[in-house]
Amino acid sequence: MLNLQEIRMLESCINTTFGRSSYRDMGHNIAFKTMNHCDDGIVLEVRFETMLNINPREGIGTQQKEYDDRSRKAIDEEIKRVKKDFRTESGRALKVKEFKSERSGQQPLKESYLEVISYNSSLMRGKYYRTIQYHIA
Repeated sequence: MLNLQEIRMLESCINTTFGRSSYRDMGHNIAFKTMNHCDDGIVLEVRFETMLNINPREGIGTQQKEYDDRSRKAIDEEIKRVKKDFRTESGRALKVKEFKSERSGQQPLKESYLEVISYNSSLMRGKYYRTIQYHIA
């Protein structure tokens, strides 16, 4: 369990509001959010999002599978970076475990989602999201 000072260090490691924007370099954005989960302590939510063009002849499913792989790799790289930065700042390792909340009365989290914004017979425009939650030990 993290103390208040370590939570602040984690927040500084995941802060992308100034100087660490990934969208310009990589063509996607990764956003972080920490939440206090009543039953399980602190949860780190990582969200990958990008805009994409889809060929209607290839289908949405093909593009979504491709971006499922890309998003998983990008999120894994960011988690490694956060762990490394946290170790540098605090002097101890950050232990995270993928977490799926299944509390009663809570809407289940969609792992990945492709939202079609505009449709044309030759080109579709969409926004792809993927969210993964990690429990922080």
